[in-house]
Amino acid sequence: METRLSHFTTFRLGGPCRELATVADAAAAADVLRAWNAAGRPWRVMGGGSNLLVADAGIPECVLRYSADKPDCRLAADGTIETSAATPLDALAEFAAETGRGGVGFASGIPGTVGGGLCGNAGAFGRQLGDVLDRVEILTRAGELRQLPRSALEFAYRASSLPQMGAVVVRAWFRTEADDRAELRAEREKILALRREKHPDWRTEPTAGSFFKNLPPAGPGEPRRAAGKYLEQAGAKDLRAGAAYVFPKHANIVVAGPGATARDVATLAGRMAAAVRGKFGFELEPEVRFWGAV
Repeated sequence: METRLSHFTTFRLGGPCRELATVADAAAAADVLRAWNAAGRPWRVMGGGSNLLVADAGIPECVLRYSADKPDCRLAADGTIETSAATPLDALAEFAAETGRGGVGFASGIPGTVGGGLCGNAGAFGRQLGDVLDRVEILTRAGELRQLPRSALEFAYRASSLPQMGAVVVRAWFRTEADDRAELRAEREKILALRREKHPDWRTEPTAGSFFKNLPPAGPGEPRRAAGKYLEQAGAKDLRAGAAYVFPKHANIVVAGPGATARDVATLAGRMAAAVRGKFGFELEPEVRFWGAV
């Protein structure tokens, strides 16, 4: 029986894959990968599916889904927070606040998993996971466990060297510092309130959050320029394609309405980028990853 990836992405879009295996620990992942490797089956990895647009026709590869509903976080003796890569990012942020550890609160409300977040260097409010990472444990393509220090990896805005390595992130350690628990909880609630005000709830409105990357700073020491600002000025909020539309409160967020297809979303994204190109003369780069011929 075919498994449609629409069941596992926050866009709730995507056709079938060759085979899907959901695992939450390194041993199970290694068993699956060795079996696929032995059978000569190509494979890909996904986490929470929060940053993916999968083609309506699906993809020919097998998919290892490294994800868990139950968080696995603990405070290590060296002050780092050790967590499974299958843990939801928001659960990591919540654990840090509840244990009085500062440094990862910016991840509050970000959908997806720790592993997926590291691969894409997820972040908010000018902070990114790569900024606070201490080390990771990975499964190589051959299914062997290795630990890598932060210095062995490269991180950039919404990017890291992990996808190019073809490895599976299975565990991570983040640097934290002791902080006031009440203040951390208050900071978290403030961030969650901001997200509720400006972003759709991906649990009820199919979306992948910000579709395009923010632009480089205008000058040294300045923050990145919000893509949503340029999209709004270019009239993106009035655009739609099929049943896909731009979220009324945020011009850089696409929602897949009832009956939408991945092709609708991709077409709308193309129109949004074209509007910015026509008005401002530069290209927007998608933050959402495309799988298959979308």
